[in-house]
Amino acid sequence: MEIKTIRASKELLQFEMDEIIKSQDISIREYLPYGSDEDRRSLDKKDVVIQGNSICIPRFFDGYDRIFGRFQVFLDGNTVKGNQYVSKLDQISQWDYPYPQPDTIKALAAYGEDLKVLGVKQSLININLPALMTLKDDGNTFPYLCNGRAFHFVKEAVGKLDRYMKETYEYGILVTGILLNSPKLFDSQKEEALLSKVLHPKYDWKDSSAYISAFNMETEEGQEYYKAFVEFLAERYGREDGKYGRMCGVIISNEVNSQYVWGNAGEMEVADYVKEYTVALRLAWLGARKYYSNFRIYVSLDHFWTSTLKPELPKRFYKGRDVIDYLNKYSVEEGNFDWNIAYHPYPENLMYPDFYNDRSASFDFSTTRITFKNIEMLPAYLSQPEYLYEGKPRRIILSEQGFNSRGDSYSEKQGAAAYCLAYEKARKLDTIDLMTHHAYVDNRYEFGLNLGIRRLNEDDTIGEPKPIYYVMRDMDTEKEKEHIDRARAFIGEELYDSILNPDILYADADKSKENEFFEGDE
Repeated sequence: MEIKTIRASKELLQFEMDEIIKSQDISIREYLPYGSDEDRRSLDKKDVVIQGNSICIPRFFDGYDRIFGRFQVFLDGNTVKGNQYVSKLDQISQWDYPYPQPDTIKALAAYGEDLKVLGVKQSLININLPALMTLKDDGNTFPYLCNGRAFHFVKEAVGKLDRYMKETYEYGILVTGILLNSPKLFDSQKEEALLSKVLHPKYDWKDSSAYISAFNMETEEGQEYYKAFVEFLAERYGREDGKYGRMCGVIISNEVNSQYVWGNAGEMEVADYVKEYTVALRLAWLGARKYYSNFRIYVSLDHFWTSTLKPELPKRFYKGRDVIDYLNKYSVEEGNFDWNIAYHPYPENLMYPDFYNDRSASFDFSTTRITFKNIEMLPAYLSQPEYLYEGKPRRIILSEQGFNSRGDSYSEKQGAAAYCLAYEKARKLDTIDLMTHHAYVDNRYEFGLNLGIRRLNEDDTIGEPKPIYYVMRDMDTEKEKEHIDRARAFIGEELYDSILNPDILYADADKSKENEFFEGDE
């Protein structure tokens, strides 16, 4: 016998088996989603009801929602194999409106009138847990009830977020949040008592480049704060009436294949890190879907696919492909759920915008990097049957990338042409829903990069537009042809067209003869 599905309704959890249940000797244990098997709650047998090939238990216990649990079923004293988590949701959501996909993939975190001028319909925003949450219960905070207990949020921080969400909603812009857990940056309150609960226990405080911690899935307290964080955001900004603005998806952490910098959990094997990260994705999916039925959850990856930023440090930096493979493995084995991908297809060298000349981006599954040059390989890889969710491919957003300018007119022209070609490529791909540009204005603290579509003035005010600004403005309008023609001429028509319409291999490249030497006839 095997558990095929664990299904949640408003009041019950239903374990569906692959055959009729004939025995009455059944017990169920609930474990923490991640942690020791010691952390368990055995269910009272009187709460277990057998119906044909199904077992039903109450979803709630003393205000606690069992929807998040990891379950083990025992029949006649033997463990029943199969799904361990809820993977089907039956009309549990508070709101059930269609996902409001805009008619353009164009996205940017811009300000004011430029939101309208540029024709932007989507945006992204960093939301840092240590900036929003607190242990303090005073006049500067307010409580939020989650899983039977009160958590506290900072009024000023939430008010600032509300203002952004409302402004973008008024402009008709759909927001995707980037959920972070940074103790030092992104407006962190730096509250030690809170950080001791929410930071990953193995976060490397000593490493100055560890900007963000992984979310703490190793303790029950860490999981509870994380669930409250996600549920608060989904309930507040997933509302159908848009009272506080509109956000219909979140990215969990940042570039987790380079985890030591952007989602630090100390040194871990890739399989172990992704096991933990899968739990964070799953808890976010379950928590958010309680409020909005089409809320989307995304894994975040940089452009490294079969290589890493630092191959000599395999416990700190992972191959993007390995992250996806392990994520898919765990989600399928334990109860498949609707995760998607937020990808960062920067050029192979972030200093140079001419991605169309990238050498490490090939058109096969074994490519070193996936950049805009070979962006087709990401949806191609995910189109394989084993990666589908309920017969459909995972959705993709290109949530961070940009084209650097080096203070000269030529690199600015390169960036404008690169954006034009990248945009044409991305909008052709059916599963890509968003393409942003990393910065609205140059940032003098962006590791020496100038990724804005506007320059930064010496007094830190917003400067003049670069050529890329006008390309972005006119894409998806009747004026785009002028920019496309100019970009084709700049890059070279033959190269432009070959990159726009590449022949791709739906497999790994054959490298068996890579090192052979060919000798001429003697």
